[in-house]
Amino acid sequence: KYFLHYRMNEEEGMTSIEGYAKKWYNLGGLEIDFKANRGRTFTTQMPGYSSNQTGDGLELIDAKSGKKKAIQTPKNAHFSNATWSPDGSKIAYFAHFRNGTFIYVADAKSGKSSQLTKKLILATLNTSFMWSADGQYIYTVLVPDNRGSEPQKPRIELPQVRMTTAEENRVPTYKDLLEGSFDAELLEYYITGQFARINLANKKVYPIGKPAMIRDIDVAPNGKFAIVQTLRKPFSYIVPVYAFAWTKDIWDLNGKVLTTLQKSEVRTRVPDAKPLEDFGRSNITWRPDGNGLSMIRKPDDGKKDTDSTETADEPKEKVEKNYDVVLWLPSFDDGSQEVLYTSKNNITSVWYAEDSEVFFVKEKPSKKKEQLFAVYPDSSYSIYTYNSEDFYKNPGRLLQKVGTMGQSVVQMSPDGKNVFFSGTQYDEDPQQNSPRLFVDRFEIRSGEKIQIYQSPADVYEELAAVLDDATSEIVISEQSSKKYPDSWLVNVNSGNRTKLTANKDYNTAISNAQRKRFKVQRADGFEFWVEVILPQHWDGKPLPGLIWHYPTEYDDQEAYDKSQRRYNKNIFPRVKHGWPERDVEIFTKRGYAVIKADWPISSQRGTPNDGFVWSIQQNSTVVIDSAASKGFADRDRMAIGGHSYGAFGTVNAMVHTSFFKAGIAGDGTYNRTLTPMGFQRERSDLWRGQSRYLQMSPIFWADRLDGALLMYHGADDQNTGTWPTNSWRLFNALNAMGKPSAMYMYPYSDHHTGAKEINLDRWTRWVEWLDHYVKNNGELIPENKLGK
Repeated sequence: KYFLHYRMNEEEGMTSIEGYAKKWYNLGGLEIDFKANRGRTFTTQMPGYSSNQTGDGLELIDAKSGKKKAIQTPKNAHFSNATWSPDGSKIAYFAHFRNGTFIYVADAKSGKSSQLTKKLILATLNTSFMWSADGQYIYTVLVPDNRGSEPQKPRIELPQVRMTTAEENRVPTYKDLLEGSFDAELLEYYITGQFARINLANKKVYPIGKPAMIRDIDVAPNGKFAIVQTLRKPFSYIVPVYAFAWTKDIWDLNGKVLTTLQKSEVRTRVPDAKPLEDFGRSNITWRPDGNGLSMIRKPDDGKKDTDSTETADEPKEKVEKNYDVVLWLPSFDDGSQEVLYTSKNNITSVWYAEDSEVFFVKEKPSKKKEQLFAVYPDSSYSIYTYNSEDFYKNPGRLLQKVGTMGQSVVQMSPDGKNVFFSGTQYDEDPQQNSPRLFVDRFEIRSGEKIQIYQSPADVYEELAAVLDDATSEIVISEQSSKKYPDSWLVNVNSGNRTKLTANKDYNTAISNAQRKRFKVQRADGFEFWVEVILPQHWDGKPLPGLIWHYPTEYDDQEAYDKSQRRYNKNIFPRVKHGWPERDVEIFTKRGYAVIKADWPISSQRGTPNDGFVWSIQQNSTVVIDSAASKGFADRDRMAIGGHSYGAFGTVNAMVHTSFFKAGIAGDGTYNRTLTPMGFQRERSDLWRGQSRYLQMSPIFWADRLDGALLMYHGADDQNTGTWPTNSWRLFNALNAMGKPSAMYMYPYSDHHTGAKEINLDRWTRWVEWLDHYVKNNGELIPENKLGK
């Protein structure tokens, strides 16, 4: 009946630097707000900015009318993880206060909230909670009782010691790893939590087992067992926390381990290493009817049978290797497994209907072929056969819903005869015909498929929700190049549409900018697309131009053309602050032609980087020539910019061409010898591809840099290969040679800038730099002439 929505402060939009400046620990790449016992992202993330959405309030939106009802939430907090109870009567959510996180529960009817947990939530490694199937309990991880004080750093530090492994170990250049035993103690302290069940009625806490380094919890619908994933020691000092060893076990509600489902050793890059021990099990899930566990049992790996009496001269009997769908009942020993379905083909996925009597199996007979079957107790039916090479005939995804016990189940029609699929239909000419949403109804036993909905051709739609099992009413999100995204209620049978939201575009100068898209051809015949964004009231005169790009390797023209099949001309041009590739269009407000060009890197198949420098030169040439010949940009006033690998491409363009008055390079890498094990799609290491590494490293050619280079970098950039030292070293080199350059090292920032103050500073620096070196050919603009 209602949609749950995070309410945001529309005037602010971006998170203040205060949250980013709060002290945190970086322990093996895991950033911890230690004062609040949670992951740092809960403190810094912007509303709606990441997949784990947050907001400064919560509200319900009526799915039929669009009317809003506010949830009463505590003051001085922001909120995340809002989750409906299985019966839809309540909403639980994390309330993040400055020095701690708690769970609150709201009544959907009244909108009133109450605090459920008095004890602090531990949200460092496990960052969620879950409802019981009956809605009477919530399962979470708490800060343990009597945890004691935080480990104290030794007064005298010990040396860091690293030893090579016996085998080759081609690990990337990770930025922040555990440095020694103290870091390991600190990490263990902040990720060790108490798994607990909390009664909603009396708020009593029931501990489950002993405190452990819990990474994930998944409680069975019957509430008697849980799948618990925990990290294992010893910790590693050469890979981040996410690659540490772990174990996935079944616990009972006393914390007793009943069986080990899977385990993994530390994930490194030792050739042929297989750290995961899955015991032949995959796709492990609780059955939605509460009756045990479902899994796919893979055939054995061909290990020798030590009890075999065959001699070398006797012919070996061929053993069929089948994949099985298995029901595993308590007490989860080998004798309690029942095979429900078997196939010679690789079974990759299993989904259940609400009663679990019917389930759906996806098989892969070959690398490119997949099949879906509906399996009944007495028979099975083919739903589809699909070849992945047939891009334009993708059947879509099988629609699912939340079942009565809180598990995801396949949505079936009320009579149980039909299932539904939703997907995006792409056209062979995406420049003319945009992708279109479709919803299909499939009658299982007859095999009849009927398309019950297709979106209009002049908009792009995404399916947000299905309101009934018959799929007679759906909610879609609709947008086009001129329409800001909004939600609509659609009656599939009548076609009637009701607008539910009235979202506002706060950047009309960007969304109303003039956009020109055209194809260009390099000297080698390689064709690619370019988009030029011009000011809303452009007068037709050539403008100073800024090319914003990201180099991408392709084996050939065919590979590039395939990458364009998902082009969508009906995407609304939204500015996304903190992501330079999405906010660079603000330069149109300053009178620039912003040129977003695909930037293909190509050479012979398998070694595209052999043509890296040549591709950079030719891409620059044809893009500038085309934009100038069409009257969009002034070829004598051009800049180039990019973020991450785009920053790498920017500096390469400035040392291998003389086209650019200035450049903007953010969070880049400029010395490939610092990433000796490979980068992007480069297959060779430094020692097998030394000439390529040196040719592609702009720091070795910095004496040739032509133009003024502005670099910015997040001081806490965690991205492998783009350590801030890259910007420091290149700046020092340019400074030594008297090249015009500037470097802005932003505190508290990772690979993208997030805080409001940092973004505003970054935009201001960009404008001043380009206005000085590009628009005005090095002449400063009086402050009173800067404009708005």
